Amino acid sequence: MRFPACWSRWAVPALSGLAMLSPASPALAQPSAAERRGRSFWLALAKDCAVPAPESAYSLVGEAVSLLGDPDSSWRDDVGYGVVASCVYQKKLLKPGERRELVARLSENLRRGIGETGNDSVLLRSFSALDLSILAALETADPVLDDAGYRRLLEDALAYLRDERDLRGLEPRVGWIHATAHTADLLKFLARDPRFTVADQQRLFDAVWSKMTAPGTPVFTHAEDERLAAALVSVVRRPDFDAALLDPWLARFVALEKRVWSTTPPDSPTLDASQNARNLLRSLHLLLSSPASSGQTAAAGGEGAARERMLATLTAIRR
Repeated sequence: MRFPACWSRWAVPALSGLAMLSPASPALAQPSAAERRGRSFWLALAKDCAVPAPESAYSLVGEAVSLLGDPDSSWRDDVGYGVVASCVYQKKLLKPGERRELVARLSENLRRGIGETGNDSVLLRSFSALDLSILAALETADPVLDDAGYRRLLEDALAYLRDERDLRGLEPRVGWIHATAHTADLLKFLARDPRFTVADQQRLFDAVWSKMTAPGTPVFTHAEDERLAAALVSVVRRPDFDAALLDPWLARFVALEKRVWSTTPPDSPTLDASQNARNLLRSLHLLLSSPASSGQTAAAGGEGAARERMLATLTAIRR
């Protein structure tokens, strides 16, 4: 299956249902309406979105995203994600009002079962965030949300990054979960929108720091640091980037590193936080040292200074 090059579910450093039953519902023991169409139907739709008469693209997208919480990764990923990528992003078949309705319904999914861990409820939340990243990317080129709608989506994304407690990356039974990475993808594109303000820049830097260093957060091992760093790169490469926020933010890395080694042996949760912080800063410096993606050009002047300050901080915390 072919997706936009900017969306790789594993390394999206460039680009994550409608009326969904709970994955824990006994009703899922029976095939859903979407599943009864058959896998080959959906894979063909995800490939080129040739909508058969008398169907509509919107109704089929609605069925596809009802599979975002399915524990079978091929249904939620190849269909729940793939059909949205094909029909909404590539073919642009949804009308403005339909796109707004889809944003609202997927955003509502971000709150379903929030706070739960270790069960399948996270799948609907995580893959709704991934689908929202497609809509946010499309919004930068062809906006259909008004200012209030954009603000709601940004607030929902930041709240989900903060509140999601299920931080698993890959789980053998269900495959990719990756809620942190999918939310990072969503925030990356929201940060490229002209409506993303200077005040929002500070909020996103703070939110990423909090996600990586919150007490009890394990060391991320599935490139979550890279995906969150990509969201911050979208901020640094904005023409209105507020470079003044960088020094206080970088000072946190030095303070955390000092704190973790102030005791012997170091406190384990603080050690995990410092490892996440170092990984984040390394990924951020590396991405800023790489060519800009096709969706954003490198900002003049300030980006080089930001890289130098990050490198100085990395040198200061290196062990």
